[in-house]
Amino acid sequence: MTEFTAQRIRQALEADSAAWARKHLAEDVVGWLTTVAADGRAQSSPVSFLWDGETVLVYSKPDAPKIRNIAANPQVSFGLNTDEYGDHILVFEGTAEVDAAAPPWSANPAMVAKFHEPLKHWELDEAETSRDFSASIRIHPTRVRAF
Repeated sequence: MTEFTAQRIRQALEADSAAWARKHLAEDVVGWLTTVAADGRAQSSPVSFLWDGETVLVYSKPDAPKIRNIAANPQVSFGLNTDEYGDHILVFEGTAEVDAAAPPWSANPAMVAKFHEPLKHWELDEAETSRDFSASIRIHPTRVRAF
């Protein structure tokens, strides 16, 4: 992401009118990652995520179709669920990559903290989740739509 784009996205999300977006990026547990399959079809998957202020980090099973799709075509979109009436919408368009430099799920304190309660709800073990979701996907937004 160019600094200009990163700056514009930060400005859009720092606006007073985007307080709801910042809250959802910090607190929402699931978002939607859309990748492009080899045959050109869009494939959307619910994903757990972590927003660091500039990128979205997603952990995936290494053999998931989204990993193959990103390797072939890094163009993605990432969106959050809306409220009941669709009054608030947040969608990032950008590029994604498998990020080998990201720490494992269990060694990422922000991820562990954010997903402690959801894992209990889903009856999942932290160590097992870290082992199963060992591929890190980093999404670099190039455009944000928030309203």
